[in-house]
Amino acid sequence: MTQEQIEAISEDPKTFLLQGRNAQARIAAKRERIDSWRQLAESITVTLKADGGSSPGGYKQSLVENAACNIIDLENEIIADINELAGIEMVIHEAINLFVKDDRYRAVLEMKYLNGYGWRRIASKLYYGEDWVCRLHGAALQEMKRNAEISLLDGNKSC
Repeated sequence: MTQEQIEAISEDPKTFLLQGRNAQARIAAKRERIDSWRQLAESITVTLKADGGSSPGGYKQSLVENAACNIIDLENEIIADINELAGIEMVIHEAINLFVKDDRYRAVLEMKYLNGYGWRRIASKLYYGEDWVCRLHGAALQEMKRNAEISLLDGNKSC
């Protein structure tokens, strides 16, 4: 865990933990764009016409070809985003294990920020009420922040 990551946790653990969800949202948005491009490509029927020799082969680039290229580009972006997300999730998991000692707190944070569960589902999985899960979440964030701050202070003493 880097000094910068620990500082981010000590300032606002919730924002730090939300990185994973933000990356998941970016991936989902790109997948929607791919679906849109695929629908466009499937709806296009094109006959190529000679364009007077200005492009290789003497034909204009087809709309289908443009759509296919956009789909490939977006799929490559998604692969890169998924790799980034895997790294973010590893760091979030490491931070939760490092700065949260209570197993209940860990479970709530992992279900919320790594699994993307809502309060009702977390409550159901842990056999608690939603209000109690929200309280556990707040306490978990406080513990995480406090332990990250202590870690920063301990790190500064050794310098």
